[in-house]
Amino acid sequence: MMNTFLYILKNISGTNNTELIKTTNKTMNEPIYPNIWRHYYTHESNKDKDYTVYWIYHYINSLFYDIDQQGKIGYIIQDNHQFISNVKNKYGKIKRILDNVFIDNKTKDEFMENISKSQRVYRSFSKLAYIYKYKRASIQITTNMMYDEIKPGHRDTIEIYHEGSRYLFTKHDLSRIINTSLINSPYYFAEPLIIRNPYNNIAFSKSILYTIYFRMVDNPLKFPVLFHNFVWLDFDLHLFRAENECLIREQHFRDYIYNTPHEMMNIEIRNMLNVYYPFPIRITLDFPSVDLIRIFRPYYYLYMVSQYHIGGLEKIKLASDYLIDKLYDFYMYNPFFGRVTYIMNNNGVGHTKIFNMDAPVFTMNQAYNYHLHKKKCTVCESESESESESDDSVS
Repeated sequence: MMNTFLYILKNISGTNNTELIKTTNKTMNEPIYPNIWRHYYTHESNKDKDYTVYWIYHYINSLFYDIDQQGKIGYIIQDNHQFISNVKNKYGKIKRILDNVFIDNKTKDEFMENISKSQRVYRSFSKLAYIYKYKRASIQITTNMMYDEIKPGHRDTIEIYHEGSRYLFTKHDLSRIINTSLINSPYYFAEPLIIRNPYNNIAFSKSILYTIYFRMVDNPLKFPVLFHNFVWLDFDLHLFRAENECLIREQHFRDYIYNTPHEMMNIEIRNMLNVYYPFPIRITLDFPSVDLIRIFRPYYYLYMVSQYHIGGLEKIKLASDYLIDKLYDFYMYNPFFGRVTYIMNNNGVGHTKIFNMDAPVFTMNQAYNYHLHKKKCTVCESESESESESDDSVS
């Protein structure tokens, strides 16, 4: 790509050096760097009165030889793609020339005019090449994650050209793929991952992520907040984790309570009831795990917030108070929840096992709004009642 840009720049600036561009030795597979200054002083310097061609040579030479070592180390540490490194190096060298106080403004203007024309031509050819590759590429995936056919051109369909192939995604699937990567939190520690194409496991480029973002802005479904923050931080994972650690953890809680295997959730809910709450809510071991999870999922969400949240003590206190109050209400509503009753069959042969599943209504939306809850101070109420009784007796 860089050689193409420099070849265009060479022709626009009017240089006649056919060996100006770096080539490759096919037998040794090593780059060949021509001595461009020898050609300049032999053929170009006499007619280059305003030094316009000189700075073109200087720019090309700096791209090949004068690479900033500190910047190069930075690219390696950040594990950036080589293309990004080339782009930053390309514009960094332009800025260095424009910041040079020993170059007059007229020369800078002519230099930038050549660069601008070359960039416009280069971008035009790049766009043409993209259109050609896009039209020749075949659609690899035409179904969503549930193997239902995706309708091309539908408002909820996003077509992505990636690594020489075209893929059809629904906005819902892309939202899940993005959210799963950004809320990755092993052992509740935020470790967001690079967003990848699930079909080839290759990271999406910035341009593709921007395309997805602007297509999803008008999504009638709820827009993923974490993706919005990730875009506005220019896809910097380290900065994103530092700025959104609290939100990542809370989103991880909401995902965890729905996507954890039933066996594990069943064990964790029972541990919560045995350890966290002092009242004896005894649940038989063969109680259906599906029903147990369905009933206690909102309670377990509050438990996770009260135990693992990092957004401040106020949230932890609110979630903990709400959980205690709701479990108390649960016990007072049905202290025999989870017990088993055996009823004789109508024919008098055998019996039927019936689980006590009567529970108060408590939804996830109520659990999410734990900050609106006002703590019930049962101890204070009992003390006030006793004080009033004592006052009455004294009077």
